[in-house]
Amino acid sequence: MKSIFTISLLCLLAMNARSELPLETYGQLTLDTLPQHTLLINTFSHKAVLFDADTQQMLGTISTGIGANAFEVDREKGIVHTAETYLSRHTRGQRTDVISTYDIKTLSPIGEITIAPKHPSGSPMRHYTGIVKDPEAELMLVTNITPAMSVSVVDLQSGTFLSEIPTAGCGLVYPSEKLSFLQLCGDGRAQLITLNKKGEELSRVRSEIFFDLETDPLMEKPARSEAGWVFNTFHGKVFQVTTEAGKIKVSLLFNVGDDDEGWRIGGMQPVALHVPSQLLLLLMHQGGENTHKDPGTEVWYINLATGATTHRLSLAVPANSIQVSQDESALLYAGSIAEDQVQIYDLKTTVSRGTISDIELPTILQNL
Repeated sequence: MKSIFTISLLCLLAMNARSELPLETYGQLTLDTLPQHTLLINTFSHKAVLFDADTQQMLGTISTGIGANAFEVDREKGIVHTAETYLSRHTRGQRTDVISTYDIKTLSPIGEITIAPKHPSGSPMRHYTGIVKDPEAELMLVTNITPAMSVSVVDLQSGTFLSEIPTAGCGLVYPSEKLSFLQLCGDGRAQLITLNKKGEELSRVRSEIFFDLETDPLMEKPARSEAGWVFNTFHGKVFQVTTEAGKIKVSLLFNVGDDDEGWRIGGMQPVALHVPSQLLLLLMHQGGENTHKDPGTEVWYINLATGATTHRLSLAVPANSIQVSQDESALLYAGSIAEDQVQIYDLKTTVSRGTISDIELPTILQNL
């Protein structure tokens, strides 16, 4: 009996001790000021993670639907938009495609616009979406594949779906001047479509043929320059595609790897451009035909004006994606889906600045 009494007394004392503990509270942190080097890492698995690249500290997570390929960032308004797919039974059921808008401070959804349920979600591709704008309109464009090609046009100011533009034979979205956008076509050309503020097509033109889909295809993963877009082919030709007054201009800038046989550009996001210094960054690997998706072991520094290779950075771990910040103290990021990490380098000194580890499938890297 004594032992039972002792146990009961101890239990009573423990309950009293617990009752004296203060009640826990919860709330929501906010990102009132973004660090200079805020990196958005899209894992292509229902979430994107934000990090302070200088400290390698996680800032927060944006939870998304299926196939959030890329985020359209508006730093002035403090928001990001992304095209997503939702199924009523998680992996099956009725499909709904939306453009979701997230508050950067809270990383919470603050709005959505329903679009045609045709958004492609099977590949981590940055250029499935884009935003074009002029003083009177701001339109978000979303690529559709059913497998017919088209583009959904949404008015971000009114939050309404405007139209669907058929683009047979051409796909993806590369924003151009004012309310126009470029696409790549299967016949080796680029296409330029110009819209009015209601999302209606005003004009459509194509360039001359500048790449051969059979012998030397063009990669659909360019970097944006001040003049337009910088593309590369599988074999290392580098083109700049620009637009002016509703016309397309294609310039062959140079070839990469001519003096280093066996080196090729490859990966999921293999091209980046540091605009202030006009430095083109290419993710390179040694390989033969059809190795364009292989991870890169080096990042080559190319002078965009001359085509000269000024440096070759050997990566500690082969990477699938690269990105660079756009400031004077720029950082170079190299993401590896095999190692679940993002390496960080000082762009100028090439010294390692650390590693963001334990990030599952870092596919698309974006500056925020």
